[in-house]
Amino acid sequence: MNWQEIDWEFLIRVIFNLLLSVVIGGLIGNERGRHGRAAGMRTHIIVCLGAALTSMMSVYVNKAAGDSGDVFRISAQVVCGVGFLGAGMIILKNNSVITGLTTAAGIWTTSIIGIAIGYGFYIGAIAAAVFCLGATVLLSKLEKGRKFLIVYYIEIDDMYKTNEV
Repeated sequence: MNWQEIDWEFLIRVIFNLLLSVVIGGLIGNERGRHGRAAGMRTHIIVCLGAALTSMMSVYVNKAAGDSGDVFRISAQVVCGVGFLGAGMIILKNNSVITGLTTAAGIWTTSIIGIAIGYGFYIGAIAAAVFCLGATVLLSKLEKGRKFLIVYYIEIDDMYKTNEV
């Protein structure tokens, strides 16, 4: 293949999609990483990058095969697979406190944002990233005042005991 045969517009679009997925995945992951979560910037970048690549690959293969096939099939499997990845991040502590839900939801949403980027739905991907970051950053500040738990224990030896002398 020589340089005249390269589709430069396609190459630039692929690199832009992948770069945008790295930036958006990094922004979302950075917020999780600052809170000491297991899935931080690197994990979110990799998930978003992989999701973007699968959707671009679907479109590419569909066009190469003459527009015969379902371009959403591979991306649907990404959504399911990342759901299992997120499930591994959810932990039950002390039989009463569940942690990791926000990180799991962030990983899942980051994968879908990556899929949107791969398909070229930039406005949806960027808007979703802004809302996702807004929800995790701003709402976590509102919740900080509510994250305390007071537990009262009342111990009764014998409710039916009479005061006999």
